[in-house]
Amino acid sequence: MIKAEYGPTLPQLLAVRSLAVRVGAVVLAGAVVLAAIVGVVLSRPDETALLVREPVTFNFAYGPQFTRLHAPGTLVSLRNERNGLFLDAYRIRELKLPPYRGAVGGLLPVYATHYLRTLGARYPGFQFVGEGRARINNAIGYEVTFNSRIGSRRLYVRHYLLVPDDPDGVREGVILELESTPAAGTPNAAEIGSHGALKMALRSFRFGTDRSGGTA
Repeated sequence: MIKAEYGPTLPQLLAVRSLAVRVGAVVLAGAVVLAAIVGVVLSRPDETALLVREPVTFNFAYGPQFTRLHAPGTLVSLRNERNGLFLDAYRIRELKLPPYRGAVGGLLPVYATHYLRTLGARYPGFQFVGEGRARINNAIGYEVTFNSRIGSRRLYVRHYLLVPDDPDGVREGVILELESTPAAGTPNAAEIGSHGALKMALRSFRFGTDRSGGTA
């Protein structure tokens, strides 16, 4: 029972209206509800947020193109395929720097020189492209870029040696490995991570548990 002071109700108002007006009001109300539901669905990002706490804490988000794999020696391993054809890969490995003094920015180029020498055994047809300092949100480090091959196909690769942007002396970080192919729409090694499935995974990477402030 509705108290008089709260009336009249919607049914009471519609009762004195024509059938067409009543049907129109019901349709309009349904449309408003449907629009609200669709808005919620469309505003929800189609992504998976991943938090890793050990041995170093970091988080990032990736899209539905990727399948997560369990690969030995990796903290995270993602693979993107289309009808069985390899397109992209995104892997994260642990990085442990040797003891050092001073700024980590001075150590990383030296460390990268040694690191580059190990890549020829892992990547057939290794061809060096470039290197330089890198920053991804609250991660700082050094990147090395090169070409390789996967069977008869061209493979573009970039590895980021990353540590948290903390006081000097930090030794624990990650190696972020990006691989892509022309079939994924990547034109050359310099464009890795600037578009496609790798873009979100790269630009949303952050050390720690806070997801805010990413550039994805």
